[in-house]
Amino acid sequence: MDKVLSGVRVLDFTDRLAGPFCTRYLADCGCDVINVEQPGGANSRTMPYLFDGQSTDYMYNRCGKKSIVIDLKKDGAHDLVMKLAKISDVVVENFRPGVMKSFGLDYNAFKEVNPSIIMCSISGWGQAGPYSELMGADVTTQAYSGILDLTGPPDRRPCFVGIPIADILAGVNAFGGICAALYRRTRTGVGDYIDIALVDCVFAALRNEVGVHILTKGKERLKRHGSFHSSLSPYGVYKGRDGYMVLSCYRPIGFERLAGLMGKPELFTDPRFDTMEKRVKNNRELTKLIEAWLKKFKKVGDAVAFLQSYRIMAAPVLSVTQIIEEDPQIKVREMLKEIEHRTLGPVKFLNTPLRFLNSEASVDGPPPAFAGEHTDDILSSELKLDIEEIKRLRATGIVS
Repeated sequence: MDKVLSGVRVLDFTDRLAGPFCTRYLADCGCDVINVEQPGGANSRTMPYLFDGQSTDYMYNRCGKKSIVIDLKKDGAHDLVMKLAKISDVVVENFRPGVMKSFGLDYNAFKEVNPSIIMCSISGWGQAGPYSELMGADVTTQAYSGILDLTGPPDRRPCFVGIPIADILAGVNAFGGICAALYRRTRTGVGDYIDIALVDCVFAALRNEVGVHILTKGKERLKRHGSFHSSLSPYGVYKGRDGYMVLSCYRPIGFERLAGLMGKPELFTDPRFDTMEKRVKNNRELTKLIEAWLKKFKKVGDAVAFLQSYRIMAAPVLSVTQIIEEDPQIKVREMLKEIEHRTLGPVKFLNTPLRFLNSEASVDGPPPAFAGEHTDDILSSELKLDIEEIKRLRATGIVS
């Protein structure tokens, strides 16, 4: 089937995670993504973990993209970039605010050569505000957004979310914003500029937490509750005989059903647990009772299957290894797709989570094996430059 965004060309100046995460989504949806790397290659090429000199951070975010090396500091680089912008639909960058403008490559400059172009800038703090010039990345924006304060045990230091959530949320929001701008352009013919800040994307996800503060005028504050929910119970991570599982049955009908299955129907009317507020207050006592019952099962998986058979929400806490090697759902959903890598041979890459009925989105191509792998192809096929002009660009160091 035709890919959902086939025919859209993206000029990609991104590095590290947030920007490449966005443009990887665009590539999976069929966009022709041209990644402009700096001399020496993207910083993410040397990020952990390395296999035969190939970085997982780079490989898994660059599938299906083309790589060209352009030294933006060289005289003549501006003209070459503008030639690429003229035949592109979208420009994505995640430099520090002001860097693209210093190269003469801001939105106004691109708009002069391509009035309908869409540009998206991704940064830690956004293009304006008192923090816009500060160093910003996932770690700092987790701290400033409030999510770090909400994560971890209540009596210990705050914990990072287990994945770079700020980068990922920014990448997904940028992808959504670009798709929206492309749709608007089909109606109006007008391009747009999109300003995405990592801190905004995480803060915007704290709907319940922000709502509690505003509606109580700051009198109530949600705090860290570690492996359990701040205002719902039973809801959290529980220990079984051979591992951990999550359980969620906080509504009255669910808790009553759980109490019956535990052989302790009296818990439903127990004055310690007969309201949600009391269950949250006495969650430690309730957890002990639940975990004592779970130990009657030989395996966490048996307890999960038993609870699910009675329509109670439960799931085992799986490791990445277990998901890849044992879990059938990930196979049915085709979330891993084998692609031939130039130096590593067949590698299973993460597929896109997007699924369409009448069109397609899927990881198809490998990541560029080295910086500038597609330089000559882009210059000759896309820009129609002759051999002598390409030699000149190489000789002057504009491309490499």
